[in-house]
Amino acid sequence: MNQMPVLRIDPHVTFTVSTQVKEQLKWLIGIGMMKPGDMLPSAGALADLLGVNRNTVNLVYNQLKDEGLVSMHKGRGTTVLDNAQVEELRTSRTLMHTLAERTIEEARALNLPVAEFFAASLAYTMLREPVLSDGLRILLVECREHDHPFYRKAIEDITKASVKTVFLEDLRSSEAAISEALEYSSVMVTTLNHDAEVKQLFAKYDKKTFVIGASAEASLLLEIALLAPGSDISFVCLGKAGAQWMARRVQEAGIDGIIARTASLDNREDLLRQLNTSERIYASDAAYDEVEALSPGKVKRFPMKLERSSERLLMDLAGQ
Repeated sequence: MNQMPVLRIDPHVTFTVSTQVKEQLKWLIGIGMMKPGDMLPSAGALADLLGVNRNTVNLVYNQLKDEGLVSMHKGRGTTVLDNAQVEELRTSRTLMHTLAERTIEEARALNLPVAEFFAASLAYTMLREPVLSDGLRILLVECREHDHPFYRKAIEDITKASVKTVFLEDLRSSEAAISEALEYSSVMVTTLNHDAEVKQLFAKYDKKTFVIGASAEASLLLEIALLAPGSDISFVCLGKAGAQWMARRVQEAGIDGIIARTASLDNREDLLRQLNTSERIYASDAAYDEVEALSPGKVKRFPMKLERSSERLLMDLAGQ
């Protein structure tokens, strides 16, 4: 993409700034003004252009990543993906674009303020088709360094609820992220890794937080225990903290005859060095595909499972 299309922020619109930016970017992707492979501006550059906090743009980019529309790699930027999610967005937004353009022309012909018309239309739509609020909506609070997709899928599988992930890194620096989290969730769940910090972040809000934990599969621990003494192995997750969590599970199982190293996807140079020197690599589900592509045949999955008490807690939340 040669030039970034112009985005705008309107302080009079009732949507949050992050929602305004995100939805405009989705329109640009949806109608083909931003194509697969195009790079989004750096968070700092777009924040300066719009006159907003850089953390707001980081939040938007991570939300687009969670929706499967962009990829984010440290040092390589944020790129529009070429996948089913982007294709689905383009199909729906192409239809919406035709209808929206026609509606805008008709509103202007009647001298109606366009932004006011669409805001009023949204409210009228809610009157005609009330938003269903009875469904369980769970907010998962995790950090980007742990295998958050594992926890999200486990929660979805057990509760059959709508689950949204929000990252601690965003909550620490953005009141907007906290507000959006509170608006979304009927139930808040975090992991043992972040129990104290999450409860402190939301202490002033009347929002109870439930805590779940996970462990390594026993079959994996047995496999590692049978390795020859002095075996040099690496644990890889999305971030260093997640890899360190994996290594601790092995240590807590009393397995101490190996050389255990840690690496992460967000530090490519260190990861490549570990792949070259370690005899065997254990990667979390979230990191496995990328690590396997870098070192075919040398990588094994690090299977995780929710603790029994956590499974029961989630079943109770879902009323099972």
